[in-house]
Amino acid sequence: MKILVSLFTFLTVLFYCNSSYAHALWIESTPYGAVNQFHEVKVYYGEYVTNERDQIEKWYSDVKDFTLLLHAPGKAPVKVTLTNKGDHFSGSFQPTVQGTYFLSVVKAPKDLGGKTKYEFSSLVPVLVGKSGKLDYSAIKNPLQVELLNSANAKKGSSLQAKITSEGKVVPNAKVSVFSSTGWGKEFVADANGVVTFDALWSGAYVLEASTFVEKAGEHEGKPYASSWQGSTTFLEVK
Repeated sequence: MKILVSLFTFLTVLFYCNSSYAHALWIESTPYGAVNQFHEVKVYYGEYVTNERDQIEKWYSDVKDFTLLLHAPGKAPVKVTLTNKGDHFSGSFQPTVQGTYFLSVVKAPKDLGGKTKYEFSSLVPVLVGKSGKLDYSAIKNPLQVELLNSANAKKGSSLQAKITSEGKVVPNAKVSVFSSTGWGKEFVADANGVVTFDALWSGAYVLEASTFVEKAGEHEGKPYASSWQGSTTFLEVK
């Protein structure tokens, strides 16, 4: 019986890990930019921790029809023009003033996953000029991961992120931290929506917060019984 239970558990996990719904959408961009210099941006869909970057033609539903927005200091967000590169979209922007810029995606696919509505999002800051505290107050996405102390993050340092929804903290949110080394671990945010983790290695990291709510609604004319949200951010550790 134990063998059967273990096999069932293994197959269940295997199915989940290979499901489109276990995937994430994430933005990759170096955390620092310079005035009047083009800054490259890439958007991927897949599994970061296993270096799985799906070909765009295989992205779930109409996820590929997302809009990437640039939030420049003191200005209304503008759409970033993107080019299909096969396994990702690529684009760039040119900062004109110093300050914190944000790159943002929010996409709810038109198709349901059974009776569940899915929503993928990503939010990444780019510091131009003097480094300062990241100010997310102007960005209020349905779900977002806010970096609290990632500026000049170094290997071995303790890092924190806050999970919010439309400007309000999300207590006890599940947060997965993935390193480009292939390491990954799931954490749970505290009552203030804050998660703390150690940067064990140098290199790139992706953080993904997720929520699941059993609440009925309608999306694209189709009824759903539950909704899932997954939101990512990207950072680099020296």
